[in-house]
Amino acid sequence: MKPVTFFGKSNNMSINNELTPPDPALDPTLDHLSRRALLERIGAGALAATVVPEALQDKKARALDDPMIQKSEITFTSKGADDKEATLKGFLALPKGKKRVGSVIVIHEIFGLTDHIKDVACRFAQEGYVALAPNLFTREGEPPSMAGGFGPLMQFVGKISDKQIVADLNAAMKMLRWLKQSNKKVGIVGFCYGGRVSMILAGYAPDLNAAVAYYGRISGNKTEAQPAHAIDLVEKMKAPLLGHFGALDNGIPPSEADKLRDALKQHNKIGEIYVYEGAGHAFNNDTRESYRPEIAKQAWQRTLDWFKHNLH
Repeated sequence: MKPVTFFGKSNNMSINNELTPPDPALDPTLDHLSRRALLERIGAGALAATVVPEALQDKKARALDDPMIQKSEITFTSKGADDKEATLKGFLALPKGKKRVGSVIVIHEIFGLTDHIKDVACRFAQEGYVALAPNLFTREGEPPSMAGGFGPLMQFVGKISDKQIVADLNAAMKMLRWLKQSNKKVGIVGFCYGGRVSMILAGYAPDLNAAVAYYGRISGNKTEAQPAHAIDLVEKMKAPLLGHFGALDNGIPPSEADKLRDALKQHNKIGEIYVYEGAGHAFNNDTRESYRPEIAKQAWQRTLDWFKHNLH
């Protein structure tokens, strides 16, 4: 198949069907396992790779390997925060059929666009959605490994402004709405770092149709790059918000989820916030020891129901 280029006003998209090598997700610091425990378990020399016990490996075929899903590495353009056009990378999964359907933007964890996130995008395509997983670190390059500790990684993401992220996602939404498969409705779902991104986009993008956040930070210190967090943006949210959080998450305790639920109610916003007993951070990531299959299944069904109600 020859590369395809998409043009739409200031945005363009090119498609390449060659997939990148696997890069499993890893995020030890916010898990219910402590970072020290993880270091002791896998060893400092293995930090760049995820060790998944055989008992945790999913025996069923990955959605990423489904031959019925059209999978492509793509690029699209965004003017970003400084109004300078940049080419962003992403992964696009298209469902079978010619019916016009809703689109879902899938936002990666703090370790970037991995095969796990691509697999999640393909799961949405299996459910009949156009799914785009953009690489929000395209400009900055690969994030630092955990070999140097968590500090460098936090500095890396801390320098990426919310203004840039929102501009890039607005460009992604515009591109998706121009696709011939699109019914013009776009939702977003994010995990960990991406969970926060989903919530802030709900506050900054009035044309977003639905948002889902898995264990994203709700509040925190404000900086020039991150002048507001989800809790500060509730009043501005137009899109219905669904949140999934773990009761054992040390980084985002249930009290944070309670504050978000109360704020949504106070401002008369449409939202549902769930806290799952027995789950920590990253409970949906089936490449991690933190994976909780039954809880992940329940949260996934709620996510599908949310999008079905808001994107059809």
